[in-house]
Amino acid sequence: MVVVLVVAAVVVVALGASAAWRFSRVRGSGARAMVRCLPADGIHGWRHGVLRYDGERLLFYKLRSLSFTHDMVVDRRVLECTGFRDVTGEEREFIPDDIAHVLEVKAPDGGLEFAADRRTEMGLVSWIESAPDARAERTDIRALAQRAQRETDR
Repeated sequence: MVVVLVVAAVVVVALGASAAWRFSRVRGSGARAMVRCLPADGIHGWRHGVLRYDGERLLFYKLRSLSFTHDMVVDRRVLECTGFRDVTGEEREFIPDDIAHVLEVKAPDGGLEFAADRRTEMGLVSWIESAPDARAERTDIRALAQRAQRETDR
């Protein structure tokens, strides 16, 4: 019986520490937003969280998660803004008043919807649209170095 209580106490302390760490590290380190994967019916699928930009990736941290890492990663080179839509009456019940539009984004594995305040929305659209083309050829530094080495050996 004592062992069960000790194990339960350790689990509760670990979950509390995880929640405190995530709250303190993630909550103030990005832009507040809501994300939903498409296709979705009605008002289902919306997740509150924080968006963080990491180079070519967008990291999404769910508000109600105990994970020590991000919950979703999206590469901006494969995203395409498809437009905006107004927040529906049903969504207005849980989406904050400072959010007027929902940004619709197309990705290879399905669509996404982002609901955020005006500044976050403009920043997200700018970040997506300024992405290099996915078809752009990347310079292979190793291949260049090998070619330069071959030319100097001649």
